[in-house]
Amino acid sequence: MTQPPIETILYDLGNVILPFNNYQIAEKLSRAAQRKEFQDPQKLFSYLFDLQKGVINRFDAGKVSPREFFQSIKETIGLSLSFDEFVPIWSDIFVEDQEVSKIILSQKGRWKLGLLSNTDPLHFNYILSKFSIVKAFDKWILSYEVGFKKPAVEIFQRAIEWASVEPQKILFIDDVKTHIDVAVFLGMHGIHFLSAEQLKEELSLKLYSPERPGKKWTA
Repeated sequence: MTQPPIETILYDLGNVILPFNNYQIAEKLSRAAQRKEFQDPQKLFSYLFDLQKGVINRFDAGKVSPREFFQSIKETIGLSLSFDEFVPIWSDIFVEDQEVSKIILSQKGRWKLGLLSNTDPLHFNYILSKFSIVKAFDKWILSYEVGFKKPAVEIFQRAIEWASVEPQKILFIDDVKTHIDVAVFLGMHGIHFLSAEQLKEELSLKLYSPERPGKKWTA
C-alpha cells in the first residue's frame, strides 16, 4: 500500500537549526555564584539542566515567568548578577546551521512548515531578534506556550491539530531519538537529525511521492 504524501514538515529548533551548548551557561554563572557548591560548573549544570530535576523544565513548560526563574536561581546559588546581566548569559548560546536553513527555505511554500520546540521565553525572544530563519515557519509550537515539553504526547497532539492532516502526512525532524519515537508512535514519519548532509539524503527519500511527482524535493 502506497504511503500518503507528506504535507507538513515539523522541525525541532535547538541542535537542528540552531546548534547550542548549555554548558557555557553553567560555566559563566558558576563564576558569579556565591554558594561554594555551585562554583563547580558541573554541579550547576545539573541543577539547571538535569532532564528530570533541572529547574529549566518548569521554565520550558511555562510554569514560571522569566523573572521568577531568575529569582529562583539567584536565591539558590547566591548569584551576584542582576536580571539584565543574567539574560544575555542565559540566551547568547546559539549559532545557525546555514545548510539546514537553506533546506528550510527551499521547502517554504511547497510544504506547510512548523517549528516544534522545547524552549523558554528568554531563549525564543533572543532567537527572534537574531535569527530570521524562524520567521520562515508557518507556525511555532513552543513548549512554554503549550505548557508541555517533548516527549509529552500533548505537545505533539497540538502540532497535529495545527497541521489539520492525518499524522501519516506529517514529517518530524529532531535530534533527540526519544522525541522521534513518540512522533512515530502517534503515526508521523520521523527523521533523527545527525547532520545537514544526512538530512538532505533522508528528505530526498521521505518527500518523494509517485502520486505527486511535482512535489519532489532535491537538495
